[in-house]
Amino acid sequence: MKFSAVALALATAGSGVYGLEKRIVGGSAVSSSAFSFVTNIVIDGDSSTLVCTGALISPTVVITSAYCVADPISNKALASNRIAVGQGKISSILGSAGSKVELTKVLAAGYAIPQTVNVHPGYNSIAYSDNVAVLVLEKPLVNATSANVGAKIIKKPSTTANAAYTAVGWGATSNDGASYPNQLQQTTLAVGSKSVCSDIWAPYTNLTNSLCLAPTKPSSNVCSGDGLLVKVATDQSVGLAGILNLVATEDDVPAVKCTEEGAVDFFTTFSNYIAWLTQITPLKESDFVSTASFSYDSADIDADDQSSSDSESDSDSFSDESSLDDVDSESSDASRNFKLAAPLVAMASVAFGALF
Repeated sequence: MKFSAVALALATAGSGVYGLEKRIVGGSAVSSSAFSFVTNIVIDGDSSTLVCTGALISPTVVITSAYCVADPISNKALASNRIAVGQGKISSILGSAGSKVELTKVLAAGYAIPQTVNVHPGYNSIAYSDNVAVLVLEKPLVNATSANVGAKIIKKPSTTANAAYTAVGWGATSNDGASYPNQLQQTTLAVGSKSVCSDIWAPYTNLTNSLCLAPTKPSSNVCSGDGLLVKVATDQSVGLAGILNLVATEDDVPAVKCTEEGAVDFFTTFSNYIAWLTQITPLKESDFVSTASFSYDSADIDADDQSSSDSESDSDSFSDESSLDDVDSESSDASRNFKLAAPLVAMASVAFGALF
């Protein structure tokens, strides 16, 4: 495992949110009404305007990644007047990804500058620690009410291997970051085992605030802070599991390309920050923590990726039953012998050694 010199150089260049453009690559469109709590966060960088994704846990409180709203050198929060929060499609506002757009144009489209920007005090952009932040708005966004926003945090997200989650985001939709989508994008990810994920990124071994997942098809993945991890509950409410922290491969931490062969995604889990949220917002735990029941089906692996799975030995499985901690009892039906999709099989066969 090695740190990518290219990615580290990108991470320390310019200002605002740095590195590769934020995006869900190869995802599919999903109705914004299904995820009415999802927000766009627009950052005014020195040479370009960048976008990442957040979630309203109340009409005026947005949770996102620290990477989105912190300076990568000081790890301190950006000035609030460099940040705008809004909802709906952004392609008509921003045009080409990476281009420079004045925030005045964004604000005219109904976006709002946050009243406060709270980056977790433990955040470190090099160590990928405590990658979570909260924006508090002075007043609700247009059409944002307690009835249609305010997704709640899953207190105990499933760690069962191959349990399926959905990642959603508003960022650019290709590896070259050419344009923003007209609709919110989604992709399916599957939980991996702690032992395999720890081989890729060693700190994962001892982390309690992180969840490792893998793409279910090689052409689609989250990227660079644009993955909000969600799960639909049995009552059809939506639970928030976490936000993308890092995309990594056996050879590169972070990955140079998010759809790179063998890419694995590490998410910061929101459940570890419940106490902190009650300290920095006016919310009580009951206001933003879900009491719903969640059923975790096994992820469907792309058929092309499965073609070689029957010939792989059990040692090539992405899951490792003995290494799974704290498996949810409600997730007992999820498969525990998740075979790697084709990009990951090659890694497993050599003993396995995400971007912010």
